[in-house]
Amino acid sequence: MESMRGFFILGLAVCTFLLYQAWQKDYGPKPSQQESVAEQNSVAVAGDNKTVASDDLVTVETDLISYRIDPNGGDIVYAELKNYNVELDQANNKVVLFDYRDRMYQAKSALLGQGAPDNQLPRAAYTTEKQAYRLIEGQDSLSVPMTWVNADGVTFEKVFTFTRGQYLINMAYRINNSSANDRTYNFVAELARDQKPTGLEEKSSFGMTPFMGVAYSPEEQQYEKVDFEDLEEEPIKTSRQGGWVGFLQHYFISAWIPPQDQQINITSSVKQNKDTTIRFVQPTISVPAGQEKSITADLYVGPKDLEQLEAAAPGLDKSLDLSWVWWIGLPLYKLMQFFFSFLGNWGLAIILVTMVIKTLLYPLSAAQYRSMANMRKLQPKMQRLKERYGDDKQRMQQEMMKMYKEEGANPFGGCLPMLLQFPIFIALYYVLFEAVELRHAPFFGWIQDLSVADPYFVLPLLMGGSMWLMQRLQPKSPTMDQMQQKIMSYLPVVFTVFMLFFPAGLVLYWLCNNLISVAQQQYVTKKVENAPDKPKKAVKKK
Repeated sequence: MESMRGFFILGLAVCTFLLYQAWQKDYGPKPSQQESVAEQNSVAVAGDNKTVASDDLVTVETDLISYRIDPNGGDIVYAELKNYNVELDQANNKVVLFDYRDRMYQAKSALLGQGAPDNQLPRAAYTTEKQAYRLIEGQDSLSVPMTWVNADGVTFEKVFTFTRGQYLINMAYRINNSSANDRTYNFVAELARDQKPTGLEEKSSFGMTPFMGVAYSPEEQQYEKVDFEDLEEEPIKTSRQGGWVGFLQHYFISAWIPPQDQQINITSSVKQNKDTTIRFVQPTISVPAGQEKSITADLYVGPKDLEQLEAAAPGLDKSLDLSWVWWIGLPLYKLMQFFFSFLGNWGLAIILVTMVIKTLLYPLSAAQYRSMANMRKLQPKMQRLKERYGDDKQRMQQEMMKMYKEEGANPFGGCLPMLLQFPIFIALYYVLFEAVELRHAPFFGWIQDLSVADPYFVLPLLMGGSMWLMQRLQPKSPTMDQMQQKIMSYLPVVFTVFMLFFPAGLVLYWLCNNLISVAQQQYVTKKVENAPDKPKKAVKKK
């Protein structure tokens, strides 16, 4: 029994260590960055990373986002997400991704080649039919065409298409070569931003911050993220078919996505002022004289919405980073989404997920509770052994093992279910930390945001009480000395303090898990206590 408790304590320690290590690796503060110049093979669009845009920005209003497009170059320089507040109670202060005002974060796209709009500075000044566009009620999509004609009479039309309910934008260059000569062009799509914190990085109790940096799809993988610091030391330079490039921050992402059947070159650069760029270049396209051709790519800008990310590009959904426990976290996340679809409350969804987990693990849990119940029945015999062999630890252990064998008891039967809880606990932590749906998601009463700590510590205190109750139901080991018993009695207090700073949704899961465990344990214990005693197993004499 003492070994089983040791396993339990070890499991809790491992759980804590893994959480800390994962936090430190993915979200820990980074050391100061060294000044370096990593920009290579820059093009005109990359060299125009300005924070001040034109005065005559084109505004676009969709059902989800407010955009502003700079007619000089046709870049998206502003994107305000209408459904996401910076703070829970700040309805007039929305999350802004792309921004040109007091920082630099933009989605740039360029066409390079003879007489192309971005072949030199200043870049082409596009014209539009209107200064403001709006996706009106009943309209499924909205197109914003921007036109520029070069000195040779070649017409370039840059068209942004926005779709209702979607964070994915289609961008297309339509080239009408009215000149007498064939032309060739290269399309470049890039995201450029400074390395300033966004202000959305909610800190944990350990002073950790969420990951912010570059993400892309390497040649042999679908997803890889790179810190800004690492990007300075080792710029990205690779090629692959399809894929995507993007910037990550807590809960939100921006990503350029080429046609998945095209071979692209992916590169990155960091300027001395820390402005960072991730880009891809599509293959050269030839436009014969008198003909028209189009070049296209998609831009995702918005929350890490799993369904939309999965549909946008292979591997883009992995930006919802569930770490090494993704194989548990992803099913849990989708199950929570399913329950929320008809409950309309994420807290209730967490409770139902907990019930499903406990139901699936019940066969193992029942074995654990039977083992505990059998050990409780053996308490009088254990006490007699302690009185008889208390001063001889080795003999005491030998006699206890002999008794276990005679009685058919297994002191280690409860270890596996306990250990199985830990990866589930870690996986649920990542889901709560990464899933944008849980951001500012209320439960009831005082809990208005399940992704942050309970402001009044009610759930952690209830969780501590449930842990104390579980401890009271467990049999005591006669070989455990007073110091060990004292340490065990403090565990509920220690974990209550530990849970004070964890997301309320995670504490809600652990509380429900404990309460269901208590009910299951009481049920199994009564069955064991009311069952007739089994005949003792004969011990063969040597």
